[in-house]
Amino acid sequence: MRAGFPLLLTFRTGLMTLLALAFINATQASDIDKERRWAAQLQDQLVVGEPLQLTAGQQNFFALYTPAAGKLQRGSVILLHGLGAHPDWPDVISPLRQNLPETGWSTLSIQLPIRPNEADFTDYPPLFPEANVRISAAIRFLQKQGVRNIALVGHSLGAAMGAYFLAQKAPGSEAVRAFVGIGMSLAPGTVAHTPDTLAKIALPVLDLYGTQDLRGVLGSIKARAASQAANPGYRQLAIAGADHFFRGLDATLVKRVSSWLSRNTSGVEVENTAKTAP
Repeated sequence: MRAGFPLLLTFRTGLMTLLALAFINATQASDIDKERRWAAQLQDQLVVGEPLQLTAGQQNFFALYTPAAGKLQRGSVILLHGLGAHPDWPDVISPLRQNLPETGWSTLSIQLPIRPNEADFTDYPPLFPEANVRISAAIRFLQKQGVRNIALVGHSLGAAMGAYFLAQKAPGSEAVRAFVGIGMSLAPGTVAHTPDTLAKIALPVLDLYGTQDLRGVLGSIKARAASQAANPGYRQLAIAGADHFFRGLDATLVKRVSSWLSRNTSGVEVENTAKTAP
């Protein structure tokens, strides 16, 4: 019995370690059941675009692909939704997803990792590495379609995730030619603190917000600008009367994003020969 006690203790210690690691991984992972429910709902009501299942590591995730309309294709935009949202969220994301293609930009709106409904912002920073893997997968998908001109456009938490992806130089980030952060805020001491991540980005950046935006967005205007002081491709633009969700100003939002991207990416307008998503 005595001889077996150290072995038993080692076994119990190892088991507890495995259980602890499993708990940590569970708390850092997206709510997959919630993702699946939303994916089913979005597919049932989809009118514009094509539903996709992309693969990131061992996990599939939902996305909506909308090809550019007409004969010209300027490039493709990967859309990153805000906290707890989905790829066709009615504020900001859906207007961009459906209307940017009319200006020559195809859109790939992806499902970012999400938490259960009762979660708050503090539960989201651990999901940023998982978001990196999904953004990388979205870039690979577009490259397989023959797209060379790729931009990231994120709203709120999605903008923070996009900035983090670029700052970390995650796989595929070298293919991104421009970044639009809509309603970027601050979260000191976390990976979502956009002034810190913006400081590590050298490509063209549009920092877009509303004059009636959230306190954290308006309160970090100077810090965001200072972090990009050495970047000649950085522009900060306020939309008069817009709140955090640009309600009632969808057309203005689409116009500003499309025109800035067209001026600040190096893609050349070509005949729209990109493949249609399978």
